[in-house]
Parts: sequence; C-alpha cells; structure tokens
Amino acid sequence: MGIVAPGVASMSIQPVIAQKRAQNFGVAETRAVAYAALNDGAPALTPWQGEEATKGCNVIDMGDNAHTITCTYPIAKNDEPVMYPQTVTRAFRLAPLAGGTGSNTTATNKNYTPGVYCPLWDAWGIQSYNKAHNVVCIPVPYGPWAATYTGEILW
Repeated sequence: MGIVAPGVASMSIQPVIAQKRAQNFGVAETRAVAYAALNDGAPALTPWQGEEATKGCNVIDMGDNAHTITCTYPIAKNDEPVMYPQTVTRAFRLAPLAGGTGSNTTATNKNYTPGVYCPLWDAWGIQSYNKAHNVVCIPVPYGPWAATYTGEILW
C-alpha cells in the first residue's frame, strides 16, 4: 500500500491541474481571438489597447496582408518559471486595398483623397463612387468591422 500512495496522490490532483491549464488557455485564447477579430478585414492593424490586455502577445507579419498573433499566459516575471503556461496562435488577414501591383496592395501605396470616406452603399468605392466623384475614397469597414471605424458617418 505504501508503494501505491504517491501514484494515487498524483492522480487525485490531476483534475485541479487540468482546470488550471484550461483557465490559462482561456485567457490566452481570449486575448488572441479578440485581437484577431478586431483586425480581420480591417485596412490596417489597430493599436494595442492597454498593456494588460495584450501582455504576452506578439503580432507577426506573414506578408500579403496576413498576420498571426501569439499569446502566452501566464507570463514569467523576473525570469521566474511559471506553472502551466498555455500558448495560442491565431491568424487573420487585413483587407487588401485597391492600388499597387500584384500582391503588393497595401494602404501605403494608395493615394486616397484626404477626408473623403466611402459611403455605406459603396464601402470600398469600387462600384461607382470613386469614378462618379473623381476621388479615391478612404475605405470604410462597415458590417463586421464597424467597431474599428472611427471616421465620419456618411449615411
């Protein structure tokens, strides 16, 4: 019986360890998914919204407007090891904007007309708005990306 006791003790705490790992995974997953959802389809990366919300996260540009965000929780403090760290990686893609050549279509090579935002009915200005008004309107991510839009409401 004395030989089996350490094995039984180890088995009895496994549910507690699994719960702690799941809790850490939930925090890392929430941070990664929230940032990926905020930026998916947006014209440019949004700035970090506070150090605590994105602590332990790293965004990597994969090229062609594709990015990944990797979040780890908990984070080691002062090089001390942490118990049960969990790491999550999520991918997202920025909206390819018209202009440029080939796959090199980013916001940096498009000459937008300053202060002219695309209307609700032509959110990217490609149906007829740009041609009819002789402008290159700034794309407005309506719909799922509306939370990232900070420009003037045009309807």
